[in-house]
Amino acid sequence: MNIAYIRVSHIESLNGTSLDTQEKRCRAFSELHGFKIDKVYSEIVSGGVEFRKRKVFQKVLKELGSNGRLIVSRLDRLSRSVLQTLQLVEDFKKSHNQLCITDIGNVHTDGVSKVFITILASLAEIERTNISERIKASKEIAKQERRYLGGYSEFGYKVDKNNKLIPDDKEFKMLQSMISLRKSGLGYRQISDEIKNKYGKRIYFPQVHKILNRDHNRHF
Repeated sequence: MNIAYIRVSHIESLNGTSLDTQEKRCRAFSELHGFKIDKVYSEIVSGGVEFRKRKVFQKVLKELGSNGRLIVSRLDRLSRSVLQTLQLVEDFKKSHNQLCITDIGNVHTDGVSKVFITILASLAEIERTNISERIKASKEIAKQERRYLGGYSEFGYKVDKNNKLIPDDKEFKMLQSMISLRKSGLGYRQISDEIKNKYGKRIYFPQVHKILNRDHNRHF
């Protein structure tokens, strides 16, 4: 069984990592190396979430069984944790599965790839930290000179004692997710569905459109 696994995150800035782009890279890799991808699974989850807590990824592992092949477009699409990634490589050795990363090759048959995967896994973990820092920076920018002008407060914000709009932790996280998903190419209706699945809150797609097209939110 040859399975492609593609992943996007709610919170990261997704440049060139859309679901369609990832799938095209995986299929191009399989054609180049003379095999056919049997199934493609996609998941919207943070790269820092453990493999065992990813519902779709666990389904992928069950279908792979043994002597299978997992294809991902880039290492950071698999995980942003060094330890998790290296442990998965070791687990695959025991189950006689192979891990193929389109930009570095088959980790189990290419010695150079084994070195690359250690280096890239470390870089992916650093990027995860940078993403968290960017969210914090966005919150600071959002706090600057945002005056409450009456009426309903904007989605993602609350009014403080100085009558300023400041990020509301829960809603601001959802807002960042909507912005990231939009940057990845998802439509407003799809974003509405993903927010419902991730956070359990239904924000209908016309409202998603309204929120994302406010002048202030376009800066993020």
